[in-house]
Amino acid sequence: MSAMATSTLRAIFKALGDGPGYDRVLSKLNLVSAAPGKIVCELQVEEEHTNKGGTLHGGLTATLVDTVSTVALLHTERGAPGVSVDMNITYMNAAKIGDSVLITAQVLKQGRTLAFATVDLTNKDSGKLIAQGRHTKHLGN
Repeated sequence: MSAMATSTLRAIFKALGDGPGYDRVLSKLNLVSAAPGKIVCELQVEEEHTNKGGTLHGGLTATLVDTVSTVALLHTERGAPGVSVDMNITYMNAAKIGDSVLITAQVLKQGRTLAFATVDLTNKDSGKLIAQGRHTKHLGN
């Protein structure tokens, strides 16, 4: 990944977490690596990321699937973010406060009007799959 691509992607993730709205939960998301159509990020689970049970909130998991796959789409030759058409998340294991979660988004296919991506959330230490998401986006004209 070039230095310019790295700084641009880091700026995108920083901008996502800035501000007063819900997206501020993404402020602790760190870019680990990027290649065309593939992004890997890391998030240390903190109290602000959890549900009443003290584990990673399912809504935040969905936000991570949406956001990181969209940035992976931005990091393709076409660079179009699109509009979500469908998103599916399968939750398999919990992540607790203090756990480090790797979020890996991969663009599977990008056609003329639709793009398809998959996102895996994995516990960095144990390697256990926490959740897996699929995301379809309409790319417009």
